[in-house]
Amino acid sequence: MTTTTTTTTTAAAARAAGARTGAGRVGALGPVLAVLLLALAVVVGREAALGLGWASGTSWLTAAADALDGLAPSVAVVVASCAAVVLGAWCVATGLSRRSRKAVALAATPGVHLGVRDVARLASGAARRCDGVLEARTSASRRTVTVTVRATSAAVRDDVRETVATQLAPLARAPRVRVRVQAPEVSS
Repeated sequence: MTTTTTTTTTAAAARAAGARTGAGRVGALGPVLAVLLLALAVVVGREAALGLGWASGTSWLTAAADALDGLAPSVAVVVASCAAVVLGAWCVATGLSRRSRKAVALAATPGVHLGVRDVARLASGAARRCDGVLEARTSASRRTVTVTVRATSAAVRDDVRETVATQLAPLARAPRVRVRVQAPEVSS
C-alpha cells in the first residue's frame, strides 16, 4: 500500500494579515444613537408600565400628543421635519459607509503594515538627516506625504524629497512625496 503526502510551505498555507481599519464615523455616532435609543426605551417602558397598571401618573405621550394637537402648518414645522429627514439620511449613510483605512503595507513582508502616523514619523526623521534642515514636520495619508521643513536655504528641497522617497521605498505603494521649504529670504 502506497501513500502519497503533500507538503505545503508555510508561506502558501498562511494567509497574510489584512490592513487594520478604523471604526469609521460610526464609532462616534454609535454611542449617541445608543443614548437616544435608551431614552426612547425609558419613555416606552414607562408608558407600558402605566398601561398595565404597574405605575401611576400621567402619560408623557398623551401630554405630548395633546401639545401637538391643533398645531397649524408653519415654516418651523417644515424646517424641523426637513432637518429630521436630513439627519436620518446622514445616519444611514454613515452607518453604511466604508471604514477608514489608516495603514500602509510593506512590500517585502506580507501581513506587516505601518500606520500613516508611523509613515509620517519616518519621513520626518529622514528629512531631519538632510544637511541644511533645521526642523521637519510631516503630514501623511496612504497616498501622499507632505514634508514641511525649515531650512537654511531653499536648495534642500530635492535632497529632502530624495531622502524621504528612499526611506519610504520599502512600502508596497510608495506615497507621493511633497516638500515645502521655509527658508530665510536673502536680501541684497
